[in-house]
Amino acid sequence: MARAYAARGVASVFVYTREAHPAEHFPAHRSLDQKLAHARAFKERFGIERPILVDDLAGTGHRLYGALPNMTYLIGRGGRVLFRADWTDPVTTEAALRYVLDARDRRREGLVLKPFYAEFVGYRWSDQAGFDAGLAVAGPQAVRDFARAVARWRRRGSVPGRVQVDE
Repeated sequence: MARAYAARGVASVFVYTREAHPAEHFPAHRSLDQKLAHARAFKERFGIERPILVDDLAGTGHRLYGALPNMTYLIGRGGRVLFRADWTDPVTTEAALRYVLDARDRRREGLVLKPFYAEFVGYRWSDQAGFDAGLAVAGPQAVRDFARAVARWRRRGSVPGRVQVDE
């Protein structure tokens, strides 16, 4: 997607923040050198072609943008957040990107557009086997920690401030 939209003036970067599921093979970062090494390993393992920006060790950037493990943002040239998703989903991201680019094209045609806030619940394909395999790469501790987190989420129930969707 980054390659496909570059010709339309869209720059795409990956911000490496922290290990979402640290464990024996990829522990929580204790130094910037270690964090940089993990980012390089991530880039190699997943064939990431776009630039990777590495957050500081304290996670300053990550906390500023929501602190969830896999978020996506579209940020306009002026710095305004145009789209935010608390989970990365290529289909949803591309739909939002096309919407933003279409609005830009309409402005260039002379139409006066006024921004408004909108929310919707997105749906993403979930590959549990692939996710579990990714956890295993980090190590057995990541698998155990995630299972405990899922149990906590189930006990907690609804998330304050979030629209709940019946599946």
